[in-house]
Amino acid sequence: MTRKSLAIASVIVVGLMTAAALAIGSSIPADVMLPTHWGADGRPDDYSGKWTALLMPAALVAGVSLLFYFIPAIEPRKGGLERSQGLYLAAWAGMLLIGCFILLAVASAAFHWPIHGTSFILAGVGAIFVLIGNQLGKSRSMYLIGIRTPWTLASEDVWIKTHRLAGKLMVAGGLLLLVAAFLPLPSGLVATLTISIIAIAVGMPLLYSFLLWRRERQSDQSSG
Repeated sequence: MTRKSLAIASVIVVGLMTAAALAIGSSIPADVMLPTHWGADGRPDDYSGKWTALLMPAALVAGVSLLFYFIPAIEPRKGGLERSQGLYLAAWAGMLLIGCFILLAVASAAFHWPIHGTSFILAGVGAIFVLIGNQLGKSRSMYLIGIRTPWTLASEDVWIKTHRLAGKLMVAGGLLLLVAAFLPLPSGLVATLTISIIAIAVGMPLLYSFLLWRRERQSDQSSG
């Protein structure tokens, strides 16, 4: 997978999503309101007209794909990006995936499918976590992609170790979300699980990066 092939794939995905949205919208009543946002408990908490709800995922994917396409031109640490192609492409592919799952969630509400729309959202987030987590530990310091704390940006070693931990946590959390997506769990438990996984996957690496940086600085001061 390359930047060029993923750009082509993005155009195809946006086209297919738009066609699917138009087909779905044409088959349901004009006054139908569909969900455009879901709360932490998995329940829709914001609705829009059918065309807004159905076309928004394709527009989101198009905008994000455009941003990812131009990242190589605006990333100051081009060497780090060149050594982190796996993470760069995985993050881009993940956004394509989540856009498709959001459209499935909206379609589920439109057609009253037995699979709840939240299941698609959780599955999409879980898949992205696994996809990106597998590449985090192989990445190198960049400004636009990755866990960009003052401490990871200050030290390549801190970046690598922090991202290795974050990768493991994201893969584990993503697998849990994929399993939970299609289990008949109470909405409260879904919210607790989702928030806990995100808090651990994000919070622990942030703290870990600071502790690593402080230990590295103390070691430098001792040796100096």
